[in-house]
Amino acid sequence: MKIMAFPRDPNPYQRLLCSELERLGAQVSYLGQLTPSHTLNLLLLPAETAARRMGGARLVHLHWVFGFGLPGARMFPALRRLSQAWFGLWLWTARTLGLRVVWTAHNVLPHSQVFANDAVARRLLVRHCDLVFAHTPAALEGLAALGAAPRRSLIVRHGPMGPAAATALRVPGSDDAPRQFLFFGKVAEYKGVEELLAAFANLQEGTPARLTVVGDCADADLRGRLAAAGNVRLRLEHVPERDLAALMAAADVVVLPFRAVTTSGSTELALSHGRPLIVPDLPALAGLPAGAVLRYDRSVRGLAAAIAELANADRSRLAAMSVAAATYSEQVSWADIAMATLSAMKSVIGGAQEADLPPSAAVTT
Repeated sequence: MKIMAFPRDPNPYQRLLCSELERLGAQVSYLGQLTPSHTLNLLLLPAETAARRMGGARLVHLHWVFGFGLPGARMFPALRRLSQAWFGLWLWTARTLGLRVVWTAHNVLPHSQVFANDAVARRLLVRHCDLVFAHTPAALEGLAALGAAPRRSLIVRHGPMGPAAATALRVPGSDDAPRQFLFFGKVAEYKGVEELLAAFANLQEGTPARLTVVGDCADADLRGRLAAAGNVRLRLEHVPERDLAALMAAADVVVLPFRAVTTSGSTELALSHGRPLIVPDLPALAGLPAGAVLRYDRSVRGLAAAIAELANADRSRLAAMSVAAATYSEQVSWADIAMATLSAMKSVIGGAQEADLPPSAAVTT
């Protein structure tokens, strides 16, 4: 089975999924890689899709839509309208060629604007899709609220993003040093890092807690605001995968104070490394294991209280949260996820009815 994927992204999710799909016999190739120029690749996308179709590809798997964005769109809004029109043309081309279109709804809407009207573009995408994968029921509920309920969908849990055995890492809270709190991931407005800094500023003096923020930040204004905050260790750069285990081992608690989110690879990364988590009580995070997670009410005061609670928690509590985190991650494998994904794709190509889609209980949250 030949699968075209778009766009290619350094996010480990794609690599981990596609390597397992290929192990099961699928042939996965990426669209939009013909030249070093993003703009030229985008212009060539309909023709490239047609050529791949003639070469035997029968399905295209879309992950994100940022690949359809044109350089300079922030300065020239007309480019967003052009991007949206080109996106619609590509979808029409794919369907006209007889390709099946499958989308993984990593986000209900893009975190950063791509098109002139992202909601309209989302509805257009879902209308063209033969199948939509989601990681949680909340994602499908969000699409339905947007007026973009898919005809066919399957919930497949996000896979683990860390080591096979978190027990090899330091047990959180196992020393007498102040508790080390870590934010990890791309640093963007929706991640709520500024609220995290405000929460730390509101801690009572003497609270045994230290904060480190690690991740690439492409927003120069946000970088400046974070740098001016003080009382936090900032490492605003991409961290290679080979350094992640050491970074996680040094942390006692991972804090991810999202303002809004659909799917989070960072939560999976923390849990697979056996790290206790602090997250807001967002619907998309409801499936995370209660024993490993401390939720708060989305306010800065609530976040500060959660930080103080785990900063002062005894070692046994953090150790128990670590075990719960690792246990949750071990419940599903990328092999399970790839098998469910490929089975669903084959059913779409074969014209199966919705009732014939593979059961998702083994891989759902």
